[in-house]
Amino acid sequence: MNYPKLLFIADCYKYTHAAMYPTGLNEVYSVLYCRKPRLDLRSLNGHIVTFGMRQAVAKLQRIYTEFVAYPREELKKALKFIYTDFMKLNCQQDSYQFLIDKWLNLPPTIPVTFKMLPEGTFITSDTPIMTIYCQEKEYCWFVNFIETYLNSELWKTCFIATKAALFKRIEYDCLGYYLDDSYNFHDFSARGMNGIEDSYNSSMGHLLFFSGTDSVMAVKNICDNYGFDVGHIGSIPASEHGVMCLGGEANELETFKNIMQRFPQSMVSIVADTWNLWEIIESLKQDQESFAMINARKFPIVLRPDSGDPFLILTGDKHSKIPQAQKGVIKLIDEYFGFDKVRIIYGDAITVERARMIYDWCIKHNYNPTDFLCLGVGSYAYNSGIRDDVGLVTKMTWANINGKPTHLIKNPITGNDKTSLSGRVALTQERKVLQFLDSEIENDMLQYDLEIKSLSQIRAYSKKEFLRAITNQASN
Repeated sequence: MNYPKLLFIADCYKYTHAAMYPTGLNEVYSVLYCRKPRLDLRSLNGHIVTFGMRQAVAKLQRIYTEFVAYPREELKKALKFIYTDFMKLNCQQDSYQFLIDKWLNLPPTIPVTFKMLPEGTFITSDTPIMTIYCQEKEYCWFVNFIETYLNSELWKTCFIATKAALFKRIEYDCLGYYLDDSYNFHDFSARGMNGIEDSYNSSMGHLLFFSGTDSVMAVKNICDNYGFDVGHIGSIPASEHGVMCLGGEANELETFKNIMQRFPQSMVSIVADTWNLWEIIESLKQDQESFAMINARKFPIVLRPDSGDPFLILTGDKHSKIPQAQKGVIKLIDEYFGFDKVRIIYGDAITVERARMIYDWCIKHNYNPTDFLCLGVGSYAYNSGIRDDVGLVTKMTWANINGKPTHLIKNPITGNDKTSLSGRVALTQERKVLQFLDSEIENDMLQYDLEIKSLSQIRAYSKKEFLRAITNQASN
């Protein structure tokens, strides 16, 4: 089956709504907004980070262009497959041909207008992110048809960008200032995403606030959509358990030496917990050749513990019977080598809460973790969310029915938490949400501009938004 993708981007129930709308419907307007997110956003004063809207719309426009170029007879076969074979719609009833004609009569260009916030804007609950508007009665059905697509494309990108901002707040609290090019939190999430395309889209959110990533698909996204702007992001050579195992447990120290020899002019990360973390750290210190190699290097090696409780492994476990484990990796590295020669990366089961604990411990013990410690953020943090965590919803809020502007509202008696916005909406420059409008206002933060800016431009804007959000209390 090689039918156009546009036919397969919505929940099934969307395909019949055009036949259910009132005959006098002339215009339709929907709002995608953030409704009561479930994430703990206290450190961001209740803010969600919005990101990925323009890329999602650009992708939708490409899908739409493919659809309208599709051969007419083949398109009829595809529509028959959906409505008759799959949905079991009786082709003799009037609604069947009505729905088919809606598809066949779509115009050459997408029949809706989008307005959206600047990429990287920090918003609070019940703030509009995007509006979708159709002024042509024949195509009003298309506005809510694309709701499923927009929600599924955007929620996770916003989720990861928000999680990254929560990690950024930890770093900011430690330093007392915003670090522009930071490698203190590194994206390790690609293997835990829901496919490579998922990593392509959503892992971009991490790069709004940090420069370190192993998600190469996010780098491809930058090259495809964000101006090939990769100069301030990157990673370093690194081993894995397979590399270490190939040398054998008895030769682990030799494997360390070999890796250091192969990468003399760059930092290199070496896994240290394939067998006995504490023993290999001790061996690197006691073996004269290893110790000399470490001290002679221009660039430090990066030691990587990768299992166990991150907090206890790094800061020490007083209940352990092993002296080195009681002390913890941070103190061992400081005493044995110094952080100018050996740094640390920990990339297993890092959460916002654990990262905060580790940073707080470092500060309490007169360590600056940004000098020597990188925390790898994997899918444990970046692929653990759902749409409700950021509260992303799309609702029809305004319509022109028989020439009369009409404010639409969902207000269920059984769930007041799901009361929707109503009317046409705007966000003022003072961040006040306006609703119950029938026309646009001047200086609306929702913009018609769909240009995808470079990553550097978005990062600079996100920095300003971050600093604004953490220094101002949420308005709702």
